[in-house]
Order: sequence, then C-alpha cells, then structure tokens
Amino acid sequence: MSKDEVLKKLLREQNIYPPSVQDSHYYDNAEMTRGEIIEKTLKEMGVLLPSGQCAKSGDQADFLSGVITELQRRLPPGGKIKTCGAFRHLNIGCCDSCHTEYPSSKMSLIDLPGGGSAWVCCAMNRAIYPERYAERMERFWNSPQGKLWREKFGDNEPPKD
Repeated sequence: MSKDEVLKKLLREQNIYPPSVQDSHYYDNAEMTRGEIIEKTLKEMGVLLPSGQCAKSGDQADFLSGVITELQRRLPPGGKIKTCGAFRHLNIGCCDSCHTEYPSSKMSLIDLPGGGSAWVCCAMNRAIYPERYAERMERFWNSPQGKLWREKFGDNEPPKD
C-alpha cells in the first residue's frame, strides 16, 4: 500500500473524506426537490435504471427500501434543496464515495452560513466550512491513529491545507 493509500484509509476510518475525484454529481442542478435527490441518488448507486426499474435483485429489496426510507427521513419535504451544484463557483469536485457508495449516511444536510440548508458531499462541506475540516484534521493528527501514521511514515508536521 502506498503512503497516499494508507493516509486515505486512515482518514476514512475517522470519517474524514478528502475529495476523491473531480466529478460534478449535482452540477447540472443547483437545487432539487427531495424526490429528485432520492431518484438521482438511486441512479448513482446503480440501483435505479433510466427506465425507473430497479437494477437490483429481489434479495436486495430491503436494502433499497432502507436507503429510500433513510433519505426521506434526512431530507426536508417540500421545496427545493441546494445541492453540490449550487457551489460550483468554489471549483471543488464532488466526492464520488459520498455520492455513490452510501449516500444515505455519507451525504450531509448542512445549514449554510447565509441561511438555508444544502445536501452536500464531504468535499463541498469542507469547502463551505474549512475551519471544521481543519479541526477534524488536528484531532486526527493527535489521535492514536494519527500518531501511528506519523510513526510509520516519519512525518512530524501536521498536513497543510
């Protein structure tokens, strides 16, 4: 495993997700309804085909139902919700992992500094609130996992943003 792969693994274990790819998952839509977000999420996860049919087998119906239920619980009903596309001016690519692996738990509904809320991946969350990311990195750096990383790679300086 390379140094970068080990660092990414350690960060992911701490629920810290640096931007993994320069994808634009929601760039085409700055705002979406709860239903639109759920539909797009299921397509990105590969469980909903363009025809609207499920791509998963009957054995995975419970998984699909659980994802839909969790997204309905976390997303506010009615009206439009800002998405990663509303922040394309920040020139940050979306985190593919957040959007496609387990978006019902990895995506975040955050309060925006100017008011309102947005459904964003970790890369956008970091760009909107860089001070929160810096605090998490400092906690990681001082954690047992961070100390292990420093011992393994001989790096004594915390990562710079």
